[in-house]
Amino acid sequence: MFVPSTRQLWFVGLVITPLAFALGVAGLSLTLILLVCGCLLGLTLVDALISLNRVRAVEVTLPPLIRISKGKRFDLTAEVKDNAHLCRAITLGLALPRSLEVSSFTVTKALHHADPKPESLTWEALALERGNSVLDTIYLQTPSALGFWEMRAARPVRCEIRVYPDLSREKNVLAPLFFRRGSLGGHQVRQVGKGREFQQLRAYLPGDSYDDIYWKGTAKRRFPVTMMYQIERTQELHVILDVSRRSARPLEASRRGQAGESDRFAPKDQCERFIQSALILALAAQQQGDRFGLMVFSDQVHTVLPAGSGPAHYNACRDTLYQVQPRVVSPDYQELFVQIGNRLRHRSLVIILTDLAEPWLSESFSEAVKQAARRHVILVHSLGSREFQPLFQKDSDIRHVDDLYGKLAGHLLWSDLQGTSKQLKQSGVHLTSSVQESLVADVVTSYLNVKKRQLL
Repeated sequence: MFVPSTRQLWFVGLVITPLAFALGVAGLSLTLILLVCGCLLGLTLVDALISLNRVRAVEVTLPPLIRISKGKRFDLTAEVKDNAHLCRAITLGLALPRSLEVSSFTVTKALHHADPKPESLTWEALALERGNSVLDTIYLQTPSALGFWEMRAARPVRCEIRVYPDLSREKNVLAPLFFRRGSLGGHQVRQVGKGREFQQLRAYLPGDSYDDIYWKGTAKRRFPVTMMYQIERTQELHVILDVSRRSARPLEASRRGQAGESDRFAPKDQCERFIQSALILALAAQQQGDRFGLMVFSDQVHTVLPAGSGPAHYNACRDTLYQVQPRVVSPDYQELFVQIGNRLRHRSLVIILTDLAEPWLSESFSEAVKQAARRHVILVHSLGSREFQPLFQKDSDIRHVDDLYGKLAGHLLWSDLQGTSKQLKQSGVHLTSSVQESLVADVVTSYLNVKKRQLL
């Protein structure tokens, strides 16, 4: 494909048209005028015919996979190689999705055929939204031999751009909680309770608890035998994400920066905040030496990743979560806990990220969780609001009747959450409602508290 270039437009406007006018004023015959103009236009046609193969020998390659975090800038580099050495310059264009922002969709560069290495053309891009983008076509443009035409072509490419949630702020805030890098020597950490991981058998000593006596071994050996336990080194942590309709609830107004502008890369909905919490928990479990499992559900269980450890397992969890989007369905807690009972064979810490603000959802959850709570340690974290608080507070600022109704609505929601928390506590389930800024910190802190108290 070829289109007229700017040079051809100027050539027609400044050469052919004035020349035809001058020849007509000079009284020359129409045939001669048409012959002269036809020769000039034929020159542009010959230029197009001899330049048809200019872009056929051009090869363009893009990196097959790019991983980047939301809100980060990155370079998208294309390598161009002209095997026929016919192009003086090349212009590349990309049809990028809305989740990526670039200053210009086209990049132009002069080609130096003396260097056998491919030429590199780079776009400076900014990742705006998490998700997966696939670039399958790139567009080429190069001037013809005389510059009267722009020769264009399209080339199939394959470039996958994965935009992950940005965890840099959460890592910096939570670093003192679970990151202990670069420190030498021993650390005394107080453990509440005793471990329940079997270590060895030994003869009974005065002061040993009767609960620790191994009665079967005592009968066999005919003298008291005590079982010794140690602190559990490796435990299982499973995080369950609710991606039903309630997870699509938009968050409150973004935090204001120092310049007074809103943070355009802050999480927009509850689902994205849950994903950040799950990934930070995976890092915390990896740092503590525990095994981390993942489950995603709405009206059914969509994804189940068995408990594992190591960087490869964390990458698998990240690749599972970065494309997750809320679904316009109600959560099915009965199906969730049936899957938990079938898949989690060992006693584990189960952290459920869901929203129980609606009364019928809290009732359904309370009924479904009872069986699983007898076997596992279950913590529930929901994303609340600053408006969910008792009506009469010292800092209550009520200046208008509308403020009073707003405070009353927040009080009713707070009261419902308190009732749900008390009902779940009877089954041994702890419910925590956090504001969006402290959700990740609260989730990690609750996990570390369970580790410290040896509840597993």
